[in-house]
Amino acid sequence: MEIKDNINNIIKEFGLETLPEEEQKEIISRMTESLIKRIMVDTLGKLSDENMKKFEELQENASQDEIDTFLKSNIDNYEQIVQKSIEEFKDEMKKSITNLKKSLA
Repeated sequence: MEIKDNINNIIKEFGLETLPEEEQKEIISRMTESLIKRIMVDTLGKLSDENMKKFEELQENASQDEIDTFLKSNIDNYEQIVQKSIEEFKDEMKKSITNLKKSLA
Protein backbone atom coordinates (compact mmCIF):
# COMPACT_ATOMS: atom_id res chain seq x y z
CA MET A 1 0.00 0.00 0.00
CA GLU A 2 1.32 3.41 -0.94
CA ILE A 3 0.71 5.04 2.44
CA LYS A 4 2.60 2.34 4.34
CA ASP A 5 5.50 2.60 1.89
CA ASN A 6 5.66 6.35 2.43
CA ILE A 7 5.51 5.98 6.21
CA ASN A 8 8.30 3.39 6.11
CA ASN A 9 10.37 5.77 3.97
CA ILE A 10 9.84 8.54 6.54
CA ILE A 11 10.94 6.17 9.32
CA LYS A 12 14.14 5.33 7.41
CA GLU A 13 14.77 8.89 6.26
CA PHE A 14 14.81 10.19 9.81
CA GLY A 15 16.74 7.29 11.26
CA LEU A 16 13.82 6.17 13.39
CA GLU A 17 14.41 2.53 12.49
CA THR A 18 16.93 2.44 15.34
CA LEU A 19 14.10 2.83 17.86
CA PRO A 20 12.78 -0.26 19.62
CA GLU A 21 10.24 -2.19 17.54
CA GLU A 22 7.29 -1.29 19.80
CA GLU A 23 8.08 2.42 19.50
CA GLN A 24 8.38 2.08 15.72
CA LYS A 25 4.98 0.37 15.57
CA GLU A 26 3.43 3.17 17.63
CA ILE A 27 4.99 5.87 15.44
CA ILE A 28 3.93 4.07 12.26
CA SER A 29 0.39 3.69 13.57
CA ARG A 30 0.09 7.36 14.51
CA MET A 31 1.67 8.61 11.29
CA THR A 32 -0.54 6.37 9.18
CA GLU A 33 -3.66 7.56 10.97
CA SER A 34 -2.64 11.20 10.58
CA LEU A 35 -1.79 10.78 6.91
CA ILE A 36 -5.06 9.00 6.12
CA LYS A 37 -7.02 11.75 7.86
CA ARG A 38 -5.14 14.40 5.89
CA ILE A 39 -5.80 12.63 2.60
CA MET A 40 -9.49 12.26 3.43
CA VAL A 41 -9.79 15.97 4.27
CA ASP A 42 -7.93 16.93 1.10
CA THR A 43 -9.99 14.68 -1.17
CA LEU A 44 -13.51 14.25 0.18
CA GLY A 45 -14.35 17.93 -0.21
CA LYS A 46 -13.98 17.42 -3.94
CA LEU A 47 -16.84 14.91 -4.13
CA SER A 48 -20.31 16.00 -5.22
CA ASP A 49 -23.08 15.59 -2.66
CA GLU A 50 -24.34 12.54 -4.55
CA ASN A 51 -20.89 10.93 -4.65
CA MET A 52 -20.33 11.75 -0.99
CA LYS A 53 -23.46 9.73 -0.15
CA LYS A 54 -22.16 6.86 -2.28
CA PHE A 55 -18.80 7.11 -0.53
CA GLU A 56 -20.45 6.91 2.89
CA GLU A 57 -22.34 3.80 1.79
CA LEU A 58 -19.12 2.25 0.45
CA GLN A 59 -17.34 2.76 3.74
CA GLU A 60 -19.75 0.43 5.50
CA ASN A 61 -18.66 -2.75 3.75
CA ALA A 62 -16.25 -2.05 0.88
CA SER A 63 -12.58 -2.95 0.84
CA GLN A 64 -9.91 -0.25 0.81
CA ASP A 65 -9.22 -1.11 -2.84
CA GLU A 66 -12.86 -0.55 -3.74
CA ILE A 67 -12.86 2.78 -1.91
CA ASP A 68 -9.66 3.85 -3.66
CA THR A 69 -11.11 2.89 -7.04
CA PHE A 70 -14.25 4.89 -6.31
CA LEU A 71 -12.25 7.96 -5.25
CA LYS A 72 -9.94 7.72 -8.27
CA SER A 73 -12.89 7.56 -10.63
CA ASN A 74 -14.82 10.40 -9.00
CA ILE A 75 -12.15 12.95 -8.10
CA ASP A 76 -10.13 14.67 -10.79
CA ASN A 77 -6.40 14.40 -10.14
CA TYR A 78 -6.95 12.12 -7.15
CA GLU A 79 -3.46 10.62 -7.39
CA GLN A 80 -1.84 14.08 -7.51
CA ILE A 81 -3.89 15.26 -4.54
CA VAL A 82 -2.83 12.22 -2.53
CA GLN A 83 0.83 12.70 -3.50
CA LYS A 84 0.67 16.37 -2.52
CA SER A 85 -0.85 15.42 0.85
CA ILE A 86 1.95 12.91 1.40
CA GLU A 87 4.66 15.43 0.50
CA GLU A 88 3.17 18.06 2.81
CA PHE A 89 2.96 15.48 5.59
CA LYS A 90 6.60 14.50 5.06
CA ASP A 91 7.68 18.16 5.13
CA GLU A 92 5.84 18.70 8.40
CA MET A 93 7.37 15.56 9.88
CA LYS A 94 10.85 16.72 8.83
CA LYS A 95 10.32 20.06 10.55
CA SER A 96 8.92 18.44 13.69
CA ILE A 97 11.72 15.89 13.95
CA THR A 98 14.40 18.51 13.27
CA ASN A 99 12.94 20.74 15.99
CA LEU A 100 12.70 17.82 18.40
CA LYS A 101 16.32 16.86 17.78
CA LYS A 102 17.41 20.48 18.35
CA SER A 103 15.51 20.68 21.62
CA LEU A 104 17.07 17.42 22.83
CA ALA A 105 20.61 18.45 21.91
